[in-house]
Amino acid sequence: MGARGRRRGKMAAAGRWRAGLAVLAVALGLGGAAAEQTEEHLKREHSLSKPYQGVGSASSGLWDLLGNAMVMTQFIRLTPDVQSKHGAVWNRVPCYLRDWELQVHFRIHGQGKKNLNGDGFAIWYTKDRMQPGEAGDT
Repeated sequence: MGARGRRRGKMAAAGRWRAGLAVLAVALGLGGAAAEQTEEHLKREHSLSKPYQGVGSASSGLWDLLGNAMVMTQFIRLTPDVQSKHGAVWNRVPCYLRDWELQVHFRIHGQGKKNLNGDGFAIWYTKDRMQPGEAGDT
């Protein structure tokens, strides 16, 4: 049953941070020196787009899957419709950008309105990658 969400957030970071992203579709847009600049530039090494061929395989070189995540050509399923399952998509490429913007499009669905069994959804920007955690962790 379609609950849709979209989240935009600006984050700044220095150093060798990696984007740990548990997302269905990611586009990393860069802002210019001026805050009012509206032109966006996608960074291929930090972007996911359909069809999702090769994501999570050794041949893709950019993304790893963790837990119950599954890749289909038209979507990435992070977890099945069962409680206490974990799934994630992690970017293998360090993010050296000082300013960036994350655009996420996701859909949550399940067997029925009363039976959405997910325990939570999180997007992490972390220094260390592939570390499992809970949606409520900080």
